[in-house]
Amino acid sequence: MKFNKLLLLLFLPLFFAACDKDDDNGGDDPNLEPIVLSGTENAPLTLENLFNNPDRVDYIIRGTWNIESPVIVEPGVRFMMESSSRIRVRASGSFNAVGTEENPIYFEGEQSAQGFWEYIAFESNNPNNRLEHTIIRHGGGSNLNSYPAAVVVRNNAQVGIVNTQISNSQRNGFLIGDDNSVLSEFRDNIFSDCALYPISLRATQARFMDASTEFTSGNGFNQIRVSGNTINSPMVIQPVAGPYVFTENTRIDAPVEILPGTYIEMGPGARIDMRSTGSLSAVGTPTERITFTGEQTAKGYWDYIYFNGSNSPNNQFKYVDVSYAGGSNLNCCGGAISLASGAFFSMENSSVTNSQRWGIRIRGNSTFEDLSGNVFSGNEVGDIDD
Repeated sequence: MKFNKLLLLLFLPLFFAACDKDDDNGGDDPNLEPIVLSGTENAPLTLENLFNNPDRVDYIIRGTWNIESPVIVEPGVRFMMESSSRIRVRASGSFNAVGTEENPIYFEGEQSAQGFWEYIAFESNNPNNRLEHTIIRHGGGSNLNSYPAAVVVRNNAQVGIVNTQISNSQRNGFLIGDDNSVLSEFRDNIFSDCALYPISLRATQARFMDASTEFTSGNGFNQIRVSGNTINSPMVIQPVAGPYVFTENTRIDAPVEILPGTYIEMGPGARIDMRSTGSLSAVGTPTERITFTGEQTAKGYWDYIYFNGSNSPNNQFKYVDVSYAGGSNLNCCGGAISLASGAFFSMENSSVTNSQRWGIRIRGNSTFEDLSGNVFSGNEVGDIDD
């Protein structure tokens, strides 16, 4: 009898400890409700997985939830986003949502409809901002030009996004809204079924892209949209899982290198403008050529690549195909590729085709080195005007 009592005393603490552990995350008690998050969060907060059932909602986002302090989200947490709700990570806050492959973190609409809720916006330059192993669905419902995506980075903010899925956005999937925001890490993500672009960013941020992210399934435009700005620091553009589309004027004031296999579509009237301190090196291989072409296969659909006063020996195209340019009526830039003001450019084993004007136009004591293996065809006015 004394022996049985002794065993009971030994096992009781273990039993209650196990019960306490279940109670800490709510177990599966159907009477417990999710916690509503709204208003302003101005004290550090850690959001735990409240329920054992992975399908149960842990937290409800209602209206605007402003984050002005450090917030950490633990693996397995599930957020339900109410209609028109949004999360804004303000300058003084940070948002660190890091799940695991087995226990991702969910952000989903109360209804499974594109644009049911609005966005997660990072407006903080805190290095702790991170989305990893997260699944984000049904956002993009804002009609504001500043927040046209399910996830937005703006106001010189930074965030790392890794192993994250963004889908069913009514607008873009992911957008960087200014020149100076930074992706501390960006890889192994999936973007699908977004009504507009899966990814939209500035030219200066194309350096953060690589081939590990998938974005070519079910979006309105299965491209990475690159809007124009000035590149004033050296950068490398890598090939990705599909095409980039450059939609505006990209000015290059620093060395830029484009790696083999990169495919760039140019939007209507788009142009690349090299200035005296800039250079453009696009060196492909016989099996991984580099492409600059029109978003549509129409002569003159986009304007030009212009070497304006840049005499860098790094201005070179090898195994590069340029097509459907020549849309500008400017006298300086009457070719798919134009040189002026003492510029230098060399080309080898490349092609310039279907320009609405010249293939290459050379002005102002500029130098074009036509190396071996180049092909010109279908250029309306002619191939080379020197």
